Amino acid sequence: MVEISNLSFSYSGHAPFLFQSVTETLTDGSWTSITGESGSGKTTVIRAVLGLLAGGGKVTRGDILFNGKSLLKNTQEQWRNLRGSEISMIFQDSGAMMNPTRKIGAVFTEYLQTHEKISKKDAWAKGEEMLEKMRLPSPDNIMRSYPFQLSGGMRQRVGIAMGMTYQPKLLLADEPTSALDVTTQAQIVRQMMELRDDYGTGIIVVTHNLGVAAYMSDYIVVMKDGHIEDQGDRDHILHHSENDYTRRLLSAVPSMGGESYV
Repeated sequence: MVEISNLSFSYSGHAPFLFQSVTETLTDGSWTSITGESGSGKTTVIRAVLGLLAGGGKVTRGDILFNGKSLLKNTQEQWRNLRGSEISMIFQDSGAMMNPTRKIGAVFTEYLQTHEKISKKDAWAKGEEMLEKMRLPSPDNIMRSYPFQLSGGMRQRVGIAMGMTYQPKLLLADEPTSALDVTTQAQIVRQMMELRDDYGTGIIVVTHNLGVAAYMSDYIVVMKDGHIEDQGDRDHILHHSENDYTRRLLSAVPSMGGESYV
C-alpha cells in the first residue's frame, strides 16, 4: 500500500536530510512504528507522506508510493480528495487542532460535510456513531462540548473518531499518546488496534517511546539524526538487533519489579 524509498528533504537555508529506503512496504492492516529520540526526523517523514512539510520543506529525491502511485505528483485537488478519506492523520493533541471557540459537534459535522454531501442532521448522527465506537460516554454531550471541557484522553479519542470515519486505507499518527497518562495511553492504543482490525487500515505511528512501539507494532523503524539507524519486524528489533543505538533505546525502557516492558 505504501512504499517510502530513498527520500531526501531540504528546508530553506538548511542542509539536505536523508531518509533511507524502507525495505518493508506497509500493507493493509499492518502497523509500522517510527521511533527515535526527539529531532531524529520522525515527524518529517509522516508529514511528507501527507504532503504537509512545514517551513518551505520539500522532497528533493526519492519517492512515496501509495497504492502504486507517486504522492509527490499529486495536485492540490488530488490531495483534497485523499486527505481525510483515504489517508488520515492524528496529531499529538487533537484538541489543540480544533477551534477552541467551536463545539465538537460543529467541528465534526463540518469535517463530514467537507468530505461528502450530507445534511447537518445526518452528519451529527454519524459523528455520534463514531464517538460510540471509541467508547466515549454520552456522545451527544461530547458533541455539545467545547474542546477545553474534555480531558486529554477524550480529545484524543475524538480526533481518532474523526480520522477513522471514512475507514481510511492509511492512518498516520504523530505521538498520539505522549501527552496522556499511562492508563489512557494503553486504552488509546488498544482502541486503535481494534479499529485497525475492524477496517483493515494500515497505520504508521511516530513515537519516541520504544516500549509503546514494541507493544503495538508489526514493523519498527529506528531513526537517528535524519537517517534510518535500524529497522525490522518486532521480534528482530526487540530480541535480535545488534545495533548499538537500538540496544541503548531498549535499555532505557522502564521496568517494574524487575520486569521490562519489552
